[in-house]
Amino acid sequence: MNDDFHNRLTAMVESMPVFPESVHQVMTMTADINCSPKDLVKVIESDPVMTMKLLKLVNSAYFALSRNIASIQHALVYLGMNTVKNLAISIATVDALPRKSIPELPMSEFLNHSLATAAIAQRLAKEQLQLRDVSDHFVAGLLHDFGKAVLVQYEPGMYADILKLARQQEMPLAEAERQTIGMSNAEVGAMLAESWQLPDQLVSCIRGHVDCREDSDDLTLTVAAANHIVKLMGIGDGGNPAAGEFPEFMRERLGCEAGDIIETMDTLGDEVRVMQSLVR
Repeated sequence: MNDDFHNRLTAMVESMPVFPESVHQVMTMTADINCSPKDLVKVIESDPVMTMKLLKLVNSAYFALSRNIASIQHALVYLGMNTVKNLAISIATVDALPRKSIPELPMSEFLNHSLATAAIAQRLAKEQLQLRDVSDHFVAGLLHDFGKAVLVQYEPGMYADILKLARQQEMPLAEAERQTIGMSNAEVGAMLAESWQLPDQLVSCIRGHVDCREDSDDLTLTVAAANHIVKLMGIGDGGNPAAGEFPEFMRERLGCEAGDIIETMDTLGDEVRVMQSLVR
């Protein structure tokens, strides 16, 4: 990658819409086990747009609650802190998506892929790894491919050619990206996550999920496995159709095959489409 492109890439990342300060505060507060729900409510309600969108989501048929939720405080009571956090980050993520699209990677399909990856990563963390706090796995799954959104936004023609190359040559997309621009979309996504001042573990996961290894941490493992499963299920489009079976280390650490998870996720596609229509 030459210096000119690196400078352009840095400018691209810095030009992407930033997460609202309220979302940063929500992420920081919910990472603290001593977080006060009352303080969290104050932070969210300080952002009227976020409050309005959250209440719209909470009162949708997707959650099918027995009563109308009129405040963020009630939303926390009925859905819990982690669910509210995930919804806030989902809304902010959608707001940061490019308004333009390319035929090789439509943003609506990209969002479907990202939401499905988030849902499965969280499920793998909870059910296969038996982890207690799994909300970060949802967030990491949602943001894992966001480097592609940067490239679609600022270099649509070049990135369309890279996507075509990967498909024509049947090579992993990250390999086509490295051959063409000297780095993968995962590395671009990590640059964006750093620019957004996201937690270090999340930045590391975004950077490393395309090269998941036996010694990768649990967050990277669940996102890489979820990404793999979503491609096999054909939900949305992450621009990289190459899948196949789980590597042996992934099967051993998760205690399952990809097909075992797919058998239990027959309604996921419908759920993702409903969620996309809501967060958009």
